[in-house]
Amino acid sequence: MQVTKSSVKSYILRGLVFLLMLPFFYSCIQQEGYGGTSGIEGVLMTKYFNDDYSVLIKEEPAVDEDVFILFGEEDFLGDKVATSVTGAFEFPFLNEGDYRLYYMSVDTASVSNEEGTVIIDLSLKSGKTTDLDTIYRFEVLNFDDGSGKLSGVVKLINYKNDTFYPFLDVKDITFAQEQEVYLVYGDHEFYDERIRTNFDGYFEFDNLIPGDYSVFVYSEDITGGSQDIEIVKNATITEEGEAIDMGEFIIEKL
Repeated sequence: MQVTKSSVKSYILRGLVFLLMLPFFYSCIQQEGYGGTSGIEGVLMTKYFNDDYSVLIKEEPAVDEDVFILFGEEDFLGDKVATSVTGAFEFPFLNEGDYRLYYMSVDTASVSNEEGTVIIDLSLKSGKTTDLDTIYRFEVLNFDDGSGKLSGVVKLINYKNDTFYPFLDVKDITFAQEQEVYLVYGDHEFYDERIRTNFDGYFEFDNLIPGDYSVFVYSEDITGGSQDIEIVKNATITEEGEAIDMGEFIIEKL
């Protein structure tokens, strides 16, 4: 094939036209990101559990929580929005394509209740908004992160010093002042809180979450044993703000 000056000019001209048209061709290929007619919306709720997830304490909108989005195959943050007072969030005006949402939540599979990420992968079609409806994150509450109360009174039976078990004479019955009272939540191996009674024997554990509790005090073993005896009462707080009067705890002393 014979190369002429005119053919060379023609090739050069075609090449220049192709280079000039490249930006136009690339602009016609829509990539994931903003500028389209698709969208993602949903409502983020928080479920609050006790430390072993045996009791759902409450469920409420996740307010002012960040929801993040990644565009396509990108591994860096595309954008983020904060949820409203109702937990609602939205990513509007997205192009068709693949997206990844994620938000922070306690990892329920973690022994130490560490925080992790919840990931949602989505594929959007042009002109359509994907409604995720309600999605959930999780939080763990300590036993004293609530609003419930357990209260009671400790009374002390004093016996006369010159009497012996089982022939005991009561000297008097008084309010047990500065008596240590212990609280255990659920199946915890050790006590969670220890307080002392007031001058009138009264005690109160505040800010308790729903669940099962044991409250106990120690009483002298008047039968002659070397160790004190636990006087235990159990109670269950079934809802937030519930106040339970556990009545009287009677301890004895020679």
